[in-house]
Amino acid sequence: MNIPVPEREHTLTEAEVAIDQHFSDHGITARLDRYGDPLSSTVATLTFTDLLPDVHVGCGKGYADEARVGAKFEAYEHAMGPIGLRAATILADYDEVRGQHAMADVFPMTLLERASSGVAAIPFADIGLINGAPLLYPSFLIDYTYSARPLPGDGLDYTAARRYACGTGMAAGVGFTEAAIHAISEVIERHGIGRLIAETLFYQPEGPLDFIDRHTAPPAVTAVWEDAERVIRAPVHLIAADSEIACPVFIAYCEDRVISGVHVIGGGCSLHASHAATRALKELVQQYAIADALEHVTHDWARSRRHLIRYPRLLRCMDMRLDCDHPAHARRIAMPADLAPRELDIHLTHLQTTCRDAGYPVWLKTLHVTDSGVELVCAAMPRMERFSIVSLGGHVIPCHRPAHPLAA
Repeated sequence: MNIPVPEREHTLTEAEVAIDQHFSDHGITARLDRYGDPLSSTVATLTFTDLLPDVHVGCGKGYADEARVGAKFEAYEHAMGPIGLRAATILADYDEVRGQHAMADVFPMTLLERASSGVAAIPFADIGLINGAPLLYPSFLIDYTYSARPLPGDGLDYTAARRYACGTGMAAGVGFTEAAIHAISEVIERHGIGRLIAETLFYQPEGPLDFIDRHTAPPAVTAVWEDAERVIRAPVHLIAADSEIACPVFIAYCEDRVISGVHVIGGGCSLHASHAATRALKELVQQYAIADALEHVTHDWARSRRHLIRYPRLLRCMDMRLDCDHPAHARRIAMPADLAPRELDIHLTHLQTTCRDAGYPVWLKTLHVTDSGVELVCAAMPRMERFSIVSLGGHVIPCHRPAHPLAA
């Protein structure tokens, strides 16, 4: 509890004190339910507050302390995220938004039916002067509630485009830098996973996936890997899901277990490969542990899967059946080495420049700050591959063509 975790400046104890202080200041009660041991899924349910009249839920992963603290932070994100996004939204000129260089290759924008000159957007500053310009980011792409309650003056028809709305990219931390690193990492992770699903299961090109040889993993990763298999009660694989962005992304995958016919996955991203790997393993446990404990979770997965029954190609992508053993489909690779530790400000700048240099620039915006120092930050990557939405039953197609040529 008193040791800083990777990509965090503060200890778990300090982080929990900060979030608990915010809850106390606003009369928020957090009920905690833990499923699984030693790795777990911990659910925090926030209730009884004038600031947040509805019930809000967050889910934490990992060992007991980190799962508990993570659940509280995620519940705060889910509570304040939509409020912060709405407060930041303005009515902008449609042509100005579409004419930005960063919006030139954003597939969901081509699906909008234009009926007015205005479009709701969120202004993002170019923090660190990384990208060369600020950004007006269409609200519907990040705020999945927006299209149901548009601003006065926004006459766009979002019917075809709103299925690509994705809340990925919001994260909380103690201070801006922690939250920003987490937010950007989440966007890179979703992009990498979306590319992997698209290239492997939608387009089905020839060529193997890269499976991590567990004998090359450092002891700390191996320990989490073994605990994950104990909780899930089946072998677990780690698969590299890297993209054009030079930052390790992994998915954790269990070939022997499904939830309502779906092979769920865990994802992780970090400049430190070992941290990315352990995050993926812990998230996979989170998925199975909560489904084992709560029957309605299994029903939710079944309902999502039914959305795609009439679309076999998309259903294949959601079901995520991967061949983990055939040499033509599974290539064993060594675990990448971790980068040397660096100051968090330098770490953040490295992430930003890495995204920019890959052609996927990312912008940052603070949505909320508590008196106790917790900050909620949103990361926007206009060209992010959004196809991972299919894993929740979304009627979407890939936003980008495969990175590698398809087999003839």
